[in-house]
Amino acid sequence: MKTVMKTSLTSLAAGALLIGGGIAGPAAAQEFSWRAVTHQLPGTARYDGTVPPFTQCVSDASGGRLEIQAFGGGVLHPVSDSLDAIRNGIVEMGMVWSGYWAGVNPMFALAGSRPGDPITSFSENFYRAERLHEVVAAAYEAQGVISLGAFDFASAEILNSSVEVRSLEDFQGKTIRSGGLGATFYGELGASAMTLTGTEIYQALQLGTVDMAEFNDWLVNMEMGFHEVTDYIIEPALHAGSTDDKELIVNPDAWNELPEDLQAVVLACRDRARYLSSIAYGVANERAQQEWVAGGVEVITLPAEDVAEARRVAAEVILAFAERSPEAAEYVRLYAATLQELGYTDLAETLGAE
Repeated sequence: MKTVMKTSLTSLAAGALLIGGGIAGPAAAQEFSWRAVTHQLPGTARYDGTVPPFTQCVSDASGGRLEIQAFGGGVLHPVSDSLDAIRNGIVEMGMVWSGYWAGVNPMFALAGSRPGDPITSFSENFYRAERLHEVVAAAYEAQGVISLGAFDFASAEILNSSVEVRSLEDFQGKTIRSGGLGATFYGELGASAMTLTGTEIYQALQLGTVDMAEFNDWLVNMEMGFHEVTDYIIEPALHAGSTDDKELIVNPDAWNELPEDLQAVVLACRDRARYLSSIAYGVANERAQQEWVAGGVEVITLPAEDVAEARRVAAEVILAFAERSPEAAEYVRLYAATLQELGYTDLAETLGAE
């Protein structure tokens, strides 16, 4: 399978094409029409902030030679079928969160969320994604698709709560909407996890079916109306810090059919989407936080010693999960090294960094 570098000279060359307003020359007559799927819904910030700008960027920079029609979550098929659809060429491209494929390879669960992750900034999350891309790309290649790396980046999750939680002890006996690694992690803290879809969370918080719920950041949770049924936000995010909101994956045959100049355009427009996510998501997320607080939601910051203990517990969960596949083990090894490089030495050493 033909692989692709995350950042390359062709990507840089495409930047010049963007400035120049498209591509000209003998190859200009060859045109391509792709379809792309994502788990995000049109009309939400996580869709509108990067997906339409990306497809428009590709169209403009290629002079119309490559047109990509994007479809929101569930429009063409269930989101969980996206990996198969891209592999089989039903669609050519996907911008989808890697955590959906946790059942295929445990490594994808770690790529989607990491309990205790201290990373919250765009720059550090971008650094982590680049450092770990090789192992993630290899796992995708084993599934018959090509990963072009992270498409965009999300702000850190928040933990919505209808009850007052000011220490790790207060997690005992609570019911939390979570799943996957998060469910295991909160279980280790003495809470019980309940799996709910995003559309079920509002009523669950309202009726007290759950005491707490993690779903997304300030911005997305406000779009879901959760600020109306939340009394407290518990910080920092103990389950997941900043994450790659979407991985950009493509069908190998479709990708290899593209001339190199159009591949370069896709990579350059991917980089632009990453840049836009730091603006569209980060700034809007901060604005949403201000609205939550102005509306009366109290932010509770857990004691530093409790956060350190929670991250120690999280590291044990991650290390146990790393034993489930060679790819997961390699991911954790590189993740620990990356945390070490970023200065999170305590957690890095707990995860095995030298």
